[in-house]
Amino acid sequence: MKEWIEPQDLEVPQELQTAIGGHPLVIKTLARRGFTELETARAFLDPGCYRPAPPTDLPNMVEAADRLEKAIRQGETICVWGDFDVDGQTATTILVSTLKDLGAVVAYHIPVRQTESHGLNLPVLKRLIAEGVHLLLTCDTGVTDHEVIAYAQAQGVDVVVTDHHDLPATLPEACAIVNPKMLPDTHPLRELPGVGCAYKVAEELYRRAGKPEAAAQYLDLVALGIVADVAVQTGDTRYLLQRGLQALRRTGRLGLRVLMETAELDPDCLTEEHIGFVLGPRLNALGRLADANVAVELLTTQDLTRARTLATELEGLNARRKLLCDQVAQAAQAQIERDPSLLDEGALVLS
Repeated sequence: MKEWIEPQDLEVPQELQTAIGGHPLVIKTLARRGFTELETARAFLDPGCYRPAPPTDLPNMVEAADRLEKAIRQGETICVWGDFDVDGQTATTILVSTLKDLGAVVAYHIPVRQTESHGLNLPVLKRLIAEGVHLLLTCDTGVTDHEVIAYAQAQGVDVVVTDHHDLPATLPEACAIVNPKMLPDTHPLRELPGVGCAYKVAEELYRRAGKPEAAAQYLDLVALGIVADVAVQTGDTRYLLQRGLQALRRTGRLGLRVLMETAELDPDCLTEEHIGFVLGPRLNALGRLADANVAVELLTTQDLTRARTLATELEGLNARRKLLCDQVAQAAQAQIERDPSLLDEGALVLS
């Protein structure tokens, strides 16, 4: 017979108990997670007490921002290349919106999953260059695309990569690569997803433009991307989600408000669970079954009629996604019923 092993009792500093208050279980849980200092415990619980790391802590941020500023000054066309999941959609929206706000000439491209798959691809890049793109800015993608980046640079098109995926053995020869995985494991920016990295780029550009508070307008999008990408909740990632949830509850984005209305969500009561299981799947359905470029329009439109049209489209795609998932699950179950010996294995993979 197995027995429960209770956690060892902890000595919690009286100062921490008094300041945090609440249930003893909360205080002991904080202490077991290493938050025994009053300042760090407060920062963990209250984003108002947290001091976020500066964008320039990210390697190559200065070089990336320098190149983007040059493109803005000289009127070069910047193409933001994202990814079709929610992290990529929100990151693309933040960078496109920021650059436009700062006077840049901006285009954007999110790959269509069925025909392009993830990452950069040469046929689309060649078309973009022919259309006059001078600078390629990636988000949530690009850190492993050596061949395409080398081609762009050879054509005189600089590439700035912002990504959060694991680093390859050798990095592509881009103009600048901004990736939190270049930081030590304990750095507060280390676990930023693609949207968090894009947000830090926006922060730095706005800081240089003398508008350091302007980046906060995108915190609602940051919350969407962080939760949908299941980012590890430590350091700045947790802080941005805390602030982002507050922003999302009062968001002024027509597309998001209509999406919540269609999904029968009350914005005032919104939690990370609603992002993970209601809003996120709808946006992901767009990337998986259709063209995720539409997401940027949904997240930026000022036209209520258009917002409602796009939200209705997402509802339909999400219903189709559910049906396809159910069909796959039923087919797998039927396969097992036809051949019960499959269950003799330690792990089961069906196709």
